[in-house]
Amino acid sequence: MRENSGSRNSNSSYEENVENEDALSMDAESSSSTPRKPSPPKVVANRYRLGKLLGSGSYSDVHFATDKVTGDGVAVKLEWKRAEKTNKLIGEVDFYEDVQNVVGIPRVHWSGSKGEYNIMVLDLLGPSLDNYFKKRKRFSLKTVVMLGRQMIERLEHVHDCGVLYRDIKPHNFVMGRGEKGCGRVHLVDFGLCKRYRDEKTGTHCKMRHSKGRGVTGTVRYSSINIHEGYDASRRDDLLALGYVFLHLLRGDLPWLGLKAKNKKAKHELIRKKKIETSDEELCAGWPQEFVQYFKHCKSLDFYDRPDYVTLRGLLDSALVRSGQFNDGQYDWTSMECQTRSHGERSDSKDSKETVAETLDTGRKRKHGK
Repeated sequence: MRENSGSRNSNSSYEENVENEDALSMDAESSSSTPRKPSPPKVVANRYRLGKLLGSGSYSDVHFATDKVTGDGVAVKLEWKRAEKTNKLIGEVDFYEDVQNVVGIPRVHWSGSKGEYNIMVLDLLGPSLDNYFKKRKRFSLKTVVMLGRQMIERLEHVHDCGVLYRDIKPHNFVMGRGEKGCGRVHLVDFGLCKRYRDEKTGTHCKMRHSKGRGVTGTVRYSSINIHEGYDASRRDDLLALGYVFLHLLRGDLPWLGLKAKNKKAKHELIRKKKIETSDEELCAGWPQEFVQYFKHCKSLDFYDRPDYVTLRGLLDSALVRSGQFNDGQYDWTSMECQTRSHGERSDSKDSKETVAETLDTGRKRKHGK
C-alpha cells in the first residue's frame, strides 16, 4: 500500500551504509539553524506500532515495529521532510516497487507520509554478509559459491527490470530469517539505483564519459570503467560482485589499506592498483573459474547483456572441481538457523544488530556525482 508518494528520485537511500573511506563528499553537513526534528509517530498507517530505534543514517532513522494485525516484526524507515537533501526515500520506494514480487527482494508493506515524515515499511531481515564477514574474516569456497549463485540471480532480476544497482558490497546482501529464510540472500538498499532503459521506449541509455568525476558507490568494489569516468552498465555491477567474491574468499584485496593525502589521491591509487593487478594475480590460489568470471565481464560492451547463466555455471564448476556440493550449509549454519526457527521473535538481536550496524556507518554517507 502506498500514499502521498511524490516524484521519483534516483539518489534515494535505504540502509545508508557506504563506508567512510570508500565514499565521496556530498556536502551533507547540517546547518546549525536546522529546526529540531520532532518525535516520530507512535503508529504508522494505523497498523505498525513503532518500537526501539534500530539505527540512524545520514537522512533517516529505522525503527523496529510490530504489525498490530499479524503480530510480526517489520522495519520502518522514517525520513524527516525538513532535513537537508530530503525526499530521497520517495525515490527509493519507486525502485523497490519496480523490482518487487520476486524471491530475495524485501517487500514494501506500506509507504507514505505522516506529519513531518516520509515513511517506508519493509520486511525485517537477518544479518548482512558484512556482519558475518567481520566476525569470520573470510568465507569458505563453498559458502561463496552458494551465496554467489543467489547474488547473481538478484542482479539478473534487477537488471531485467531495467535498473542498475550501482552499490555492490557485502553490506547490501542480507540473509533472511527463520528456518526457511535464513539460507536466502536478499538485496537491499536501492538508494543509488539508476534506470538504464527509457521507461517509455525501452531504449538503452547512451554511454557517457566524464573524466575526473567522482565514483558512485563503494570504491573498493568499483570497476575500472567507473574509476575512469564511464557511466555504469550491467557489466559493472557484475565486475563489482566479482571483487566482492574475492574479498570474501581472500579476506582482503590488493588495494585495501593504501595511504594517500586525500580521498581523491587515494581513489587514484586504488584505480592504478586495480589496473596493475591481473585477474590471475587476484584469483591466485582459487579456482580458475573466477578468472574466467572476470574475463567474461570485462569482455562485455557497455550495451551488452551479461550471460548470467554462464556466470552461475562457472561458480558451480568451481564447487564441483573442489569435491564439494551445494548442501545449503553456510559457514555459520546450521545451529543458527535452528535457533531462529524455534520461536525467535522478530525483534531478535541479530536483526537489530544488522540494521544498526549498516545505518551507523551511513551517518557520514557521501557519494560522488
